[in-house]
Amino acid sequence: MQIPEDNFNVEDLVCSESFQRYCLGTDLKDELFWKEWLIRLPHKLPEVAEARRLVHLLNAEQGNRAAQLEQLKEGLTQNGIFKEHFMTEGESEPAALVTTRIRSGSFYWYSGIAAAILMAFILVYLFRHPFENQISNIYQGGERFSSGKALRKTIVLKDGTVITLARESAISLLKDFDQENRELWLNGEAFFDVKHDSAHPFIVHTAFNDIKVLGTSFNVKAYQGSKSMETALIRGSVRIDSRQLPGYFVVLKPNQKLLTRYLPEQHSEAAVKKAYKISELQTKGLSKEPEEIQWIKKRLDIDNLPLSVIARKLQDWYGIQIVIADEEVGNYHYSGVFENETILKTLEALQLSYPFHFRTESNRIVLTK
Repeated sequence: MQIPEDNFNVEDLVCSESFQRYCLGTDLKDELFWKEWLIRLPHKLPEVAEARRLVHLLNAEQGNRAAQLEQLKEGLTQNGIFKEHFMTEGESEPAALVTTRIRSGSFYWYSGIAAAILMAFILVYLFRHPFENQISNIYQGGERFSSGKALRKTIVLKDGTVITLARESAISLLKDFDQENRELWLNGEAFFDVKHDSAHPFIVHTAFNDIKVLGTSFNVKAYQGSKSMETALIRGSVRIDSRQLPGYFVVLKPNQKLLTRYLPEQHSEAAVKKAYKISELQTKGLSKEPEEIQWIKKRLDIDNLPLSVIARKLQDWYGIQIVIADEEVGNYHYSGVFENETILKTLEALQLSYPFHFRTESNRIVLTK
């Protein structure tokens, strides 16, 4: 997606299909792109506010969209002629042209108070409107998961990938996930244990970067409104493509972390290196696990406990329902110490002592004999 030049006008924006999708909330990729663009170019908010208003007018009108765009172009041209005719050389546009307006078709041009109101609205919408509400109606038919106030919430996707969301985090999947693509959008923090599939790379989209993997485990912290993002790789390999610098990417090795920061519009090569900083994962205290994933780790000390009790402990920690469909399985007793990054690996370890089966669904795990 090409970033518009700094000297674009309202007409350029309104005629852009990408910008139209952003205004109407029909494509999350365009929505994230334009929000990121506005953060870097906040002085363009007045033009964007007016262009958004016109896009919504176009969408509300009946009839041919192309014809409406032609009317818009005519109105923009007349507006430029009006300014040239009535404003003397070197004179700036009056701030109080509240009652002056030009009409072309169904379009009205307002300034002064009306522009101030539009500006206030766009600022509130862009920077304070919750991410979850913005994407709730995008990709109809796809699945969406949110942890809300829970400390953790675990989801098992159709392809076998296990995702654990931290508090106030959410993911949104396309409706054809696991068939034609394995792509999702993340807001917040999540630990991914990705099922290997060489034909279908797993892609995590954020406002900063696109993370592409085949099969691996990694942690991503990318909260809405934050000026930085972290990707910590535990095993495997990931490629992180920058959304700020098209064509720029970083490949992480196990036990490495990439810290990404927003770049200013004008930046040097040294600034890019500082904004994309790779470091080694560090442990803290007596723990052998990196700091970045300690929130997901669970050390489970078991002393002759039935699986029914163990299941409740796992359910409380990982935030996913565990259903024991066979009473005999619930009475299996275990002893030992388990410490794994996902609930599935803990269950696989327990299977070594007693042969039971489990199947995964998006919101629960079912144990059977």
